[in-house]
Amino acid sequence: MMSWMNQENGLSESSAITGRKEAIRREMRERRHEVRRKERIHAGLKIALNLNIPPLDIFMRSHIIAVYLSAGHEIPMRFFISTTWRFEKVLCVPVWDELSQTYVLSEFQPGMQLVPGRFGIREPVPQVPVSPWDVNAFVIPGLAFDKVGGRLGYGAGYYDQILKDASRAALRIGVCYDWQIVDTPLPQESTDVRLDWVVSERRLVNCKTGEIQDVSDFKGGIP
Repeated sequence: MMSWMNQENGLSESSAITGRKEAIRREMRERRHEVRRKERIHAGLKIALNLNIPPLDIFMRSHIIAVYLSAGHEIPMRFFISTTWRFEKVLCVPVWDELSQTYVLSEFQPGMQLVPGRFGIREPVPQVPVSPWDVNAFVIPGLAFDKVGGRLGYGAGYYDQILKDASRAALRIGVCYDWQIVDTPLPQESTDVRLDWVVSERRLVNCKTGEIQDVSDFKGGIP
């Protein structure tokens, strides 16, 4: 059982949630740091395939898709991004907005230059604003996910801020290594936005129905 499960004694409810979140973050960061480059690339390729498996069918159900540009030890999205362009979908990514001091969405088109942005995360230039309300599917990273839509990010709440302005009909999809999906529900607060799906290199988790699909042997899907 994970070490963060038993750290609540003597703490207020709010402090207990914060403490548990930080413990999970530390544990997951350490484990993710140990993933070798070859495994990281394989996971990125497999997740790109899995996102298009029925009943998720992201390219059938979405025209405007928000995704992240990976940094550090995050799962790379380049395979998914190139496939999105082949399907002639509109792609957007988070970019830092100096005026609001938070992340907003900007279109990412083939051939656009990428420059280092805040925290060293790459951003396309020039910026072409996209409203979260217009996005049909969000593909989101994180440090841990549960099977009922809980997500633990990096602590700043930037994705939650973007998602609160999204349409209720938009798909909210977390992507991760399979070991980042935990059996015990994650500590959540009122500002945390729940996801509809979690997709790993091995499983599709429908967080609304509880259905879990083993896709570890799936090898097709993207023309």
